[in-house]
Amino acid sequence: MSAGGFGADVRLAGEGVVVRPFGMDDAAGYIEVLRAGEDWLPPNFPRELDAERLAWWFETGVHQPMRLGLGVHLAVVADGELAGTIGLFRVDWGQRTCEVGYGLRPRWRGRGHATAALRLVTGWALGGLGLHRVELRALTSNAASIRVAEKAGFLREGRARGAERTADGVQHDQFVFGRLATDPAAPGAPGRAAPLSSPGSAP
Repeated sequence: MSAGGFGADVRLAGEGVVVRPFGMDDAAGYIEVLRAGEDWLPPNFPRELDAERLAWWFETGVHQPMRLGLGVHLAVVADGELAGTIGLFRVDWGQRTCEVGYGLRPRWRGRGHATAALRLVTGWALGGLGLHRVELRALTSNAASIRVAEKAGFLREGRARGAERTADGVQHDQFVFGRLATDPAAPGAPGRAAPLSSPGSAP
């Protein structure tokens, strides 16, 4: 794959999860999320139960950042169900850097799925996409996300003071983590995952 784009649709599998682009098959699970008022969705994901809007989103909207080379939103699937999302954003192909963010539905948390998805996507970014650095940020109070980052082999690099404004209207500190293509494998992690290309796509 040449630098500067995401190429064909990617499908990554391992450790009980599959990470792949969103599709209409995810609509039913997504509607469950909206009806339950779950709060893990990225800020730019739709939150209205509007059939026409959701159809456009799954068919076109969610894929636009990938097509433009700006980022990618991927579904995390476990046991055939939509368990969450993970994505790359602030992708800088010139500097070969990006950030990663993820969220899981409450009933899928605490099972290792976030760590598995993060390992898969980070391996893809640093391997198949040719990026050199993946950055991850987590609120200093978010112990679960901090554990996920560390288990996935990210190193804590510093503290960004007042970097995130939360719903309570207060600026909170974040820990900044990074993982480089040259870093050793994380303890207990499998080898770097290879993408399972969709039919007709290039590896």
